Amino acid sequence: AVKVRKDQFTSLSREKIDAGKKRLTKIQKDTIKRLKKYEPEENHRLKVIFTKSVLTLVIKTFAVCSGQWLLPWYYTITCPGLIIWRLITYWRNQWQYFLLDFCYFGNLIIFCIIWFFPSYPELCSLIFSIANGMLYLGAFSFRNSLVFHSVDKMTSTYIHTVPVLLSFGIRWFPAKSALLWHSSFPLEPHPPSIIWNILAPFGVTVLHTLLYTILVNVILRPDEHIVTSYRYLKAKSSVKKMFGPDPPYIVFVLMNWVMCLVFSVLSYFSYQCFYLHILAMIVELVFITWNGAGFYVDVFRMSIIRQQSPTVQLGKKED
Repeated sequence: AVKVRKDQFTSLSREKIDAGKKRLTKIQKDTIKRLKKYEPEENHRLKVIFTKSVLTLVIKTFAVCSGQWLLPWYYTITCPGLIIWRLITYWRNQWQYFLLDFCYFGNLIIFCIIWFFPSYPELCSLIFSIANGMLYLGAFSFRNSLVFHSVDKMTSTYIHTVPVLLSFGIRWFPAKSALLWHSSFPLEPHPPSIIWNILAPFGVTVLHTLLYTILVNVILRPDEHIVTSYRYLKAKSSVKKMFGPDPPYIVFVLMNWVMCLVFSVLSYFSYQCFYLHILAMIVELVFITWNGAGFYVDVFRMSIIRQQSPTVQLGKKED
């Protein structure tokens, strides 16, 4: 009797497994059909984005090496459009609180200075410190990568790298950078100063922290499912290893301030040395290129394997 029941149980289990396999096969077939239906249109879109990204990289290379007059205009034309696009896409995905981060606040300050106060040496020095301090740090904190077919990844890279290129032109080639600009940049840059190269960007960071804390933690108070920078960073394994499984918000604030001071000091030295600034830019370029290579070699390859495996399985089943 026990053996009969066991055989019946085994038979029912096999029937359930076979039914599950049939449902899975049907889902796989439907998924492949949908992918094939939208594949030509999606491939065309990705090719267009990839081509635009590569051409943009060529333009930026030309602007940094020879056509510094292009830098402020390129930044002026492209920055608002990318921020608006990011606002729309992030709002849809409930990531809108990332737009309150210092990266966007710093870009806003730089944008206002080059348009309304470009001839003030102190403010141009502040541009350099913000771009090569906290914005420079952002490329490493958020692991920016050169993934040419992704508008989102290229926009993140833009936000943290283009201000660095702009500050390079204003600091070392002010006359060429202002050649076609509405006003001149200081031909004699402000001398290296602890006030404008370290304390001023730190003060801007503290001001942003206070505004951010009041707006996000006191006024808006986003739901738990909404992602903010604090929630994103504290979920990272490296942060958990350093500060525990659930570090308080004050740890995030203090860590942000300490890193601001550290990178402001580094920007203080690169402000004084042309080749040191170039070296810092090369380090950032190598980092984002390496991350982009990792995406194409690892993530993209595994994605192709996952997409092909259902086809292989279905092919075997049909044979």
